[in-house]
Amino acid sequence: MSDTSWWASVIFFKQHEFDSPDIVGSGALMDREAVMLFDAIRAAVGKPLHVNSGYRTKAYNALVRKAKPDSAHTRGMAADLEAMTSSLRFKIVRVALALGAKRIGIAETFVHIDTDKTLPQEVLWLY
Repeated sequence: MSDTSWWASVIFFKQHEFDSPDIVGSGALMDREAVMLFDAIRAAVGKPLHVNSGYRTKAYNALVRKAKPDSAHTRGMAADLEAMTSSLRFKIVRVALALGAKRIGIAETFVHIDTDKTLPQEVLWLY
């Protein structure tokens, strides 16, 4: 695995929160830019945010309903942040856009944000 010393500068999240359910420690494969964005979103939202899904192995990703094979989760560039209320979803989206997020998906119970520049940019979708 690559150097993960940058995790010491992450304020609100722990590496294990991004683990793929099938591999303990796989949160270490998360992209630094993505995690720093999620940390900045958490700071601005002012409330704890739970990571429903962070890094995903290709095997685990294949089991996730509606997941695309080229998901940014498999490259450690995405997270689904739990948001059980419309006001929290709105706040997360507003903050993410203000911080420069270019890829956002909105579901009833979470907001997906990713930083994968190989996928279409300036997109907003619904689950």
